[in-house]
Amino acid sequence: MSFSDQRPVAELVSDAVNQFTKLIRNEMAIARTELAAKATEAVLGVGLILGGGLLLIPAMVLLLMALAAWLRELGLATSVANLIAGVVGLLAAGALAYFGKAKLSPENLKPKHTINEIERDISAVKGTSR
Repeated sequence: MSFSDQRPVAELVSDAVNQFTKLIRNEMAIARTELAAKATEAVLGVGLILGGGLLLIPAMVLLLMALAAWLRELGLATSVANLIAGVVGLLAAGALAYFGKAKLSPENLKPKHTINEIERDISAVKGTSR
């Protein structure tokens, strides 16, 4: 297919600049939308961590007390039973903190879609300028 554009060069350049400006505006709008979604995801992650922590405290206290009582019934000294229950509690808290932190990692919060779109646009502009 042969395409012959008879417009003056100044008009073609003006159209190209206008289209590029529109492209940048659209990409910025997409970036804002994606960053807002990522911010919402981060707030949700923090809220879940806080909510889980608040609900976990009384449950963990009761479970650790029951574990210590059971270990005492098995014949362990009270101090050893309490130490074991405390270590179990620390491990559980560490696991929750680890998974909560993973939700807030920079890789999860990166606006991947926008970055891919911008890279694609740059490649398209480079391809048309050759």
